[in-house]
Amino acid sequence: MRAEIINEYRRLNSEDQKVFHRWLWTNTIVGAILLAGLIALTFKFTGDETAPIAQTPEINTQTKVSSKAPAALMHATSPRSYRQLK
Repeated sequence: MRAEIINEYRRLNSEDQKVFHRWLWTNTIVGAILLAGLIALTFKFTGDETAPIAQTPEINTQTKVSSKAPAALMHATSPRSYRQLK
């Protein structure tokens, strides 16, 4: 397949070869700029991950069920909810 592409390029007239060469260089430059941007973003966000987490207050996500809660809200394996369902 690579040989086919090279042969196709060689069969182009000189003007088309210049246009293809210009297109290839333009894509190379755009790709290099995008790669540099990705590398810059990687370096920017690499060290910042631990700082905000360490400063964030701890949030308690567990909910306490009061003793007056309906049986449907209590855990099914608890003895109290089992007695209420009987």
